[in-house]
Amino acid sequence: MSSAGQHIERGPGGGVPVAGADAAAVRCDDGSMLPYYAYRAAEALVRILPRRAAYGVAVGCVEVLRTVRPGAVRGLRSNLAHVLPDLDSRSLERVVRRNLRDLGRAWVDVMAMRFEGDDISDGLVVDHMERYQEAAASGRGVAVISLHLGSWEKGLAAGNSLGFPMALLAEYLRPPQLFERVVGSRRAQGVRIVPIDIAAIRGADEVTARRLGAAAMRDVLRILKGGGAIALALDRDLIGNGERFPFFGAEAPFPVGVVDAAMRAGSVILPIVLPRVPGGVGAFVHEEIAYDRSAPRHEELRRVTLEILGIFEGWIREFPEQWHVLDPVWVPER
Repeated sequence: MSSAGQHIERGPGGGVPVAGADAAAVRCDDGSMLPYYAYRAAEALVRILPRRAAYGVAVGCVEVLRTVRPGAVRGLRSNLAHVLPDLDSRSLERVVRRNLRDLGRAWVDVMAMRFEGDDISDGLVVDHMERYQEAAASGRGVAVISLHLGSWEKGLAAGNSLGFPMALLAEYLRPPQLFERVVGSRRAQGVRIVPIDIAAIRGADEVTARRLGAAAMRDVLRILKGGGAIALALDRDLIGNGERFPFFGAEAPFPVGVVDAAMRAGSVILPIVLPRVPGGVGAFVHEEIAYDRSAPRHEELRRVTLEILGIFEGWIREFPEQWHVLDPVWVPER
């Protein structure tokens, strides 16, 4: 298998999907309105500034964050150290800085979506668009599985603008005004949002947590059984009850609910990755992950998930500075 970067360079084309800047960057669970007002101010700057200047401001902000709140990037640093075990501390710190700078640019992309209209598809380079087209035309529904790498929000929105509508399973943010503002950028591009209230699930008793999680999965199944498409980033175990799989040589928890739902619905499981490339965003559509519905479901679920994670490992090795997961991925088993 050739490298992820080589794949991207093979063919320009239309546009396709998936994922988002890390919600941890703006999450606030204590009721404060400060994140909302800060987001609105940043959004206003993005609207009036040239894109290069907006990127510069975002990079400056994350540099300040890295300096004054080093604890906020501890999880990211730990993740990158696990992925890049041969780097010395200075080299690792350079990757962390490049990663945070790219995360800042990704948030600019999210904010700009509200104002871009059809121009959002400019600069999108797509490899193997026909794989997504065939999956969508099958009528089986499509579960697009991706990760927080590059500018996946912009790729998803660009796919919608080019006639490939897709829903996004997204973490509910607090305060509610912040959530509505963030998802408003996505809705402006025709992206349907299926919210999942992670904070409420984490804080609820077992019965309530199960009910809240099941409600989100019912929405996912409804979309898939209706022949629609939904996108999910698999690389963050937001709730903390993910199933453990080997990833870069060590066990880590991953949320497999959407993969399981896709298998139960008989839908296409399609990994799509959207790294930032010179001049824009690249969208690489992998081949669909085949599965046997007559096989023991849990065994097939593990096999399919391991295949997806193997694909992701290649991309993360290729673009570690674009893998934006601020929460620790490798956590002790509870």
